[in-house]
Amino acid sequence: MAIIIRAHYDGKAIIPEGRLDLPPDQPLEVEVRVLSPEAAPTEAKIPVTSLPFFGMWADREDMKDSVAWVNKERRKWSKRLTRRD
Repeated sequence: MAIIIRAHYDGKAIIPEGRLDLPPDQPLEVEVRVLSPEAAPTEAKIPVTSLPFFGMWADREDMKDSVAWVNKERRKWSKRLTRRD
């Protein structure tokens, strides 16, 4: 298993920025890459069009005009529920 984390060095130890879900005394191999202070977090840039869910509703006739569909759904949300006896 490999994970990449952001951390800082406090002069004595490397301190992770977040919690690591690892058991105590887990052996690790660490590679240190020094970042410039201005460096943005390293994130994989994946085009949204390559994701498996992209375009999954393209053939839905009721969603041809997505803005109209959303507005119609929102109108339903604003109605109060009424009690049926």
